[in-house]
Order: sequence, then C-alpha cells, then structure tokens
Amino acid sequence: PEGALTEALTWLAEDDWEKKIEGLNSVRCLSAYHGTILTARLHETSLAVAQEVKNLRSGVSRAAVVCLGDLFTHLKKSMDQELDNTVKVLLHKAGESNTFIREEVDKALKAMVNNVTPARALCSLINGGQSHLHSAVRRCTAQHLSDVVERMGPERILCGTKAVADRIFPAAARFAQDSSQQTRYYGRKMLCRMMAHPDFDKALEKYLLPKDL
Repeated sequence: PEGALTEALTWLAEDDWEKKIEGLNSVRCLSAYHGTILTARLHETSLAVAQEVKNLRSGVSRAAVVCLGDLFTHLKKSMDQELDNTVKVLLHKAGESNTFIREEVDKALKAMVNNVTPARALCSLINGGQSHLHSAVRRCTAQHLSDVVERMGPERILCGTKAVADRIFPAAARFAQDSSQQTRYYGRKMLCRMMAHPDFDKALEKYLLPKDL
C-alpha cells in the first residue's frame, strides 16, 4: 500500500489526465482498505486531490470530487485538519454549470457533514462559502450548514462552546436575508431548528448586529 500511495501521488503530479484519474482511483481504494497508510500522508494527499477538483477537464474534476467524498466517508474525523481547503474547493465547484459535477459535490459535502466533527464542518462551510459572490455556492453552503445544525441540535449549539454559536447565528441570519429564495429557505430552517431552545432570543441579541436582529 505504501508503494501504491507514492505511485498515486506521482500520477496526480503528471499532466496526463488518464494517469490522474488512475491516481485518484488508487487513493479511493487506499482510503477504503488502508486508511492508516493514507492518514500518515493525509495532508499531502488531500492537497493533491483538492488541486484536481479545479482541473479544467471535467472527467478529472469529477473523479477528484468523488475521491474527496470517499476520504470523508472512510477517514472520518482524521479529515478534520484538512477541512478548510477541501470544503472551500468543493463549494466553489457548486457554481459549475455541469449538473453531474454539482451532484457529486453535493454527495461529497453530505459525506463530510455526516463523518467529520460537526463544529469543524460548520466553521469550514461558513469560511468557504458564506460570502461567495455566486448564489449557487451560497445556496449549497446554506443547505449543508443547515444539515450540520440538524445534526448538532439546538442544545449543543446554544450550550456548547461559544465559538459555535458565535459563528452560526450571524451566518443563519445572513442566509435568511440572501437574495436567493432557496438560500433564504435554508437560513430560516436553521433559525427555526434553534428556536425551540429557551435561550434562543437571548442568543440572537448576543450574537447578531442590531440591523440583522
């Protein structure tokens, strides 16, 4: 497996797109069957895969998106350290016109939300897509952020670490006022999910600017 990983990384560095796809498929297999080998060189590997998400050839880009989904699925919380870069790259792909790639991006982000540490997922989503100029990217961010809120529940958000509430309330308020109807829906959905908590009103006043409130 160590040799296979070295070979896969060599292929990813080459210009031949077929080699790149082979390399990505090797990384997928390693994540499923030799997770510990991959974890030892995870930073290097995830950077190489994320780089290929930006590839202009749609076949390579799509294979890289699927590969990231597998890394989240199999390596779970080991991927926490790699979230900022990988999530940002995936979110930016959500603005693509290619439907197949957009579907794969959604699947990969779903795998991320379900497998990594929720608080880390939350921060990476907000950092990666909250202020993006493309409305499709903001919608995608709001949708997956809403899933994280669902997963954590109001108790953990409002009574957990201040850092989580500090980030989620301004983000939800911003999405609830977005120009896109779908994004507003997810913003409202997050607020609605937290509304049941007795400290909700206090938290709103604490974390939101008066104009947003």
